[in-house]
Amino acid sequence: MENKHRTVGTLILQIALGLLFIVSGIWTLQNGKGDEIAAAIRSIFNGDVAKVICIVFGIIEIVAGVFLLLRLFVFLNTNLDTLLMIIIMICWIVAIIMIDFIGKDGLLNNLNEGFLGFLNRFARHLLILGAVIKVKD
Repeated sequence: MENKHRTVGTLILQIALGLLFIVSGIWTLQNGKGDEIAAAIRSIFNGDVAKVICIVFGIIEIVAGVFLLLRLFVFLNTNLDTLLMIIIMICWIVAIIMIDFIGKDGLLNNLNEGFLGFLNRFARHLLILGAVIKVKD
């Protein structure tokens, strides 16, 4: 039975998302080893442009993760909270487009993992987007 208070599931989801974004942001800032977003950025852009975009995206991810964790303890103005959550959703949609469609292993390129690999990765990214939307509510 769900009420106006956060459920345990939503609480766990918000903590997991916060940690996921923080770790992904740190990986992005550390030359992207193991990070899908940094790899996609480097496959789309070259040189200094790729470095700058990786830095910006890494910082956004870390800030988003910290915001999601702080949001558990600090009440923000509803309009500011909604705006920040929308920014997180937009950034994740951009990441999905870069990783799953435009990047080197994306649908519009090599599909090195095959179509099932693409669907698996795309589904995982949609789960994260769905979790962000759920936590927003």
